[in-house]
Amino acid sequence: MITELLRKTTHLSGLFIPLLYITLDKPVMLIIVGSLTATALFIEFLKWVSEGFRNLFFRYFKSILRTHEQKGALTGATFYILSTFLCILFFQKNIAIVCILFVVLGDAVAALVGIKWGRTKLIGNKSLEGSGACLLVCASISLIWLNPIIGIVGAFVATVVEILPLRIDDNLTVSLISGIVMQLMMMYLPF
Repeated sequence: MITELLRKTTHLSGLFIPLLYITLDKPVMLIIVGSLTATALFIEFLKWVSEGFRNLFFRYFKSILRTHEQKGALTGATFYILSTFLCILFFQKNIAIVCILFVVLGDAVAALVGIKWGRTKLIGNKSLEGSGACLLVCASISLIWLNPIIGIVGAFVATVVEILPLRIDDNLTVSLISGIVMQLMMMYLPF
């Protein structure tokens, strides 16, 4: 529980991006988040090619890395910053902000509630209680920013994607899949 709490506290540091995007325009955000994405990918590259850098990286971050990340997979933070960049690049501003918040807050709440109170297992280690908390948080976020129908559908999609045992990190899939659904609804439905 302590390790997951530390991971989710780190997750919450990602709040600065959607909060910043509220005040800045898309081109500026693409420069900022694009720079962060390039830095994260460069760090991942250095982990693969430099044993000294890899050892230094693990010395500071091993306690919050999942097992597969310790074996060389991209970190959840890298997937998060990449998905954030793609959301800002491809989605309308309000949808991008909502999608990013789904990952930062919805995923964090799902994990913490699931660990503490999750009794009804769904798929793998995902629980009904954690997923319900994720849906509640995502729906609350989306209702602030979006048309209620689009927001609720987006929150539901984000929650389902968070539950599914996809091979791709949910820090990437939750925001992108829910964002695609909401963006398409915004474009093609008469709201």
